[in-house]
Amino acid sequence: MSKLAPRLGVLVLLLPACTDDSSALTAATTAVLTTVGATQTTTSTTTGDPTTGEPTTAVTTDEPTTDVGTTTTSSTTDVSTDTTDGTTAAAESCKDGLQNGDETDIDCGGAACPACPDGDACVLDDDCAGHSCIDGSCGPVPATCDDELQNGDETDLDCGGPDCPACGESQACAVDLDCATQTCIDGICQAPTCSDDLTNGDETDVDCGGPECDPCGAALDCLIATDCQSGVCLDGQCAIPLCNDGAKNGDETDLDCGGKSCSPCADGLACKLDADCLKKDCEAGICVGPTCNDGVKNGGETGIDCGGPDCGPCMAGVGLVINEVDYDQPGSDNAEFIEILNTSGAPIDLGNHAVVLVNGATNTTYATINLAGSINPGQYLVLANANFAVPAPALKVTISNGIIQNGGSDPDGIALIDKTAKKLVDALSYDGPITAVNIAGIGVVSLVEGMALPASVIDDAAGAGSLVRLPNGKDSNNAASDWKFTKNITPAAANLP
Repeated sequence: MSKLAPRLGVLVLLLPACTDDSSALTAATTAVLTTVGATQTTTSTTTGDPTTGEPTTAVTTDEPTTDVGTTTTSSTTDVSTDTTDGTTAAAESCKDGLQNGDETDIDCGGAACPACPDGDACVLDDDCAGHSCIDGSCGPVPATCDDELQNGDETDLDCGGPDCPACGESQACAVDLDCATQTCIDGICQAPTCSDDLTNGDETDVDCGGPECDPCGAALDCLIATDCQSGVCLDGQCAIPLCNDGAKNGDETDLDCGGKSCSPCADGLACKLDADCLKKDCEAGICVGPTCNDGVKNGGETGIDCGGPDCGPCMAGVGLVINEVDYDQPGSDNAEFIEILNTSGAPIDLGNHAVVLVNGATNTTYATINLAGSINPGQYLVLANANFAVPAPALKVTISNGIIQNGGSDPDGIALIDKTAKKLVDALSYDGPITAVNIAGIGVVSLVEGMALPASVIDDAAGAGSLVRLPNGKDSNNAASDWKFTKNITPAAANLP
């Protein structure tokens, strides 16, 4: 036994056997001895003597591990070690394998210890490493797509992952499905392109289909016909163009017709060439049946727009005719012209022919334009200024700008003459009749064939147009029926209504 126990015994014996001084009693019965480097607790208990009623004191003392060095008087004390600020003691209590202090679980939680892992007990979110205390237990933060936090399986703020909307361009991602663009490259959502070797965006197959990229080829995936080069999407795949697939595809000019592979199209269907049409007549992109003013020898015609059961009789040996005249235009006359057509079946020498322009106000000629060369059957000759474009195989003779008079209050006229035969070949009097004019080498002639043009049939300067023979090339020697006004100017081509 240590020396401490006898000393305590002496202390107790010295206490007065009976006293009313409670403070003295308390001071005498609360002695606590503490030894540096060990823990010793002395407990004094005051009870009443059952025989005398006087208070008595019992003392229980834990044996110290070492001799007493320094003695302190206090209440019951549990000391682990000497500290100056309590920091070391708190740190060591977070490693003692016990839940003590304000810890919410063993050695974690509370103000002093580390936050607890998922599954441990907690009181506040800050008690948890994941900052989420749910029903007294640390657990993962429930992912929400509108909490302005990146949590759960989100790849960026409130987007990506299996539960939230796809992320926009430049936001973080893990897989393509995390991105609204369906393109995740190097962890970042990218804008899809039609050359990134991926099926993304609105594409139906790799870099094709959809509203932005080129149509897909045969056997590639599609959703609608426009996704395919063939125009046919069958069972989710682009089909090869056929002439009976119910779609306008390949080089067809209309639905399952026209082009190089399919049968010609019927009247009223689209075309590009005469060969696209069943009746070999494509006008303004539409297949039409033969007409008597299409400038083509077709149908039952025996000549260009003449003969056969439907058109008027062909004029035997007509030869050269004045076929179209544009003599007045809005603004300046910088594109006026005269067109001549060979309606015969043989070439004609132009070297002995000339075009004579007549002023009706004085019934005199004011210009003679000599022709040269040879013109083939069905070929056109255009008299126009130097800048006027005339497509081959038509011929051209250059004339001065504005040389063709506009008529107006007085008539004007054009005469096509054969100088060798000394005869009038064809003539036109416009804006009124010229019935007598003296042409050198020919004599006095009328420029009105049959009945004169009505006063309403003129080349009106208020709008673009010309006077034309309709049907094209028709010369029945009656000006009133042969000539019409049209807004469809066609130099070096067949006349149109």
